Amino acid sequence: MGALGPRHREMARRLWEARCQRRTISPLTTEWPEMTVNDAYAIQDQLIEFHLAAGDRPIGFKLGFTSEEMRRAMGIGYPNYGILTASMVQVSPAKGRDEWIHPRVEPEIALRLGRELSGAELSRDQVAAAVTGVAPALEIVDSRYRDFRFTFLDNTADNSSAAGVVLGEWQDPAGVSFESLRVTLSDGSQEFTGVSTAVMGSPLAAVSWLAAELARFGRSVPTGSVVLTGGMTAPLVLNPGSRVGGDFGWLGTVVIQR
Repeated sequence: MGALGPRHREMARRLWEARCQRRTISPLTTEWPEMTVNDAYAIQDQLIEFHLAAGDRPIGFKLGFTSEEMRRAMGIGYPNYGILTASMVQVSPAKGRDEWIHPRVEPEIALRLGRELSGAELSRDQVAAAVTGVAPALEIVDSRYRDFRFTFLDNTADNSSAAGVVLGEWQDPAGVSFESLRVTLSDGSQEFTGVSTAVMGSPLAAVSWLAAELARFGRSVPTGSVVLTGGMTAPLVLNPGSRVGGDFGWLGTVVIQR
C-alpha cells in the first residue's frame, strides 16, 4: 500500500463527517477519477483511525461482493474487505439505529478464528482448522454515498459500506459442512433464499481470499478475529417499521427491526 497522504486523509474525513452527520456525499471518484485500489484502502485505513479516535476498536473483518448475486445486485466485479469494529455488533433480536442513512440487510456466515491466518495460498482445510466458532449473521450495509450509488473503489474507501452486524448464537464448528449452509431472508413481503456455496464456493474460501488480500499489504488475519464472509443473497432494504429475519436452519434465526 502506498504512503498515506493529505488527499487520503481529506477523503476519509469527508466519509467520517458524513457518517457522524447522517448525510450523503458524492462518490469520491467523481473528484478523484484516477484513484487506485491502494488509494481506496489507504482512505479506509484513515477512516478506521477516526473510529479508533472515537473510542472504538477493531474486532475483525467484513467481506464484500464475495457472491455473484451481490456483485450483480450492485454492479461490482471484484470482492473487497472492510473492518468490523466493536460498536457495530448487536445480538439478535436487534433494533435499527438512528445514525443509519439508507441501510440494507445481507445474510452471512460469521466465523471466529482461534489463530492468526496469513499467506496467499491457504487451503480450505487450513482455514477450517483455525475456526473456533460459526454463527448466523445479518450484516447491515449503509453507504455514505448519495442514492447508494458508487464504484468498487468508492465502496472500498467507505469501509465496504460497513455499518453493523446482528449475530446469532455461536456454534461449535466441529462437523459443520461449510458448503451446505442455507438461509431464507425475508421482510414479510419479499423472500430470498441462498446457500453458502454462493460465497466463493465456501465461506472458508472467502477467508482464504481475505488472508491473501491482506498479504498484499504485509498484513494478516489476527487471532480472535470475527469474519463476515459475504452476503448469501441479494440485500433487503431496512425501511422504517420493517422487520427482517434470516432463517439459517439448524444454525439459528437472526432478526432486526427498525
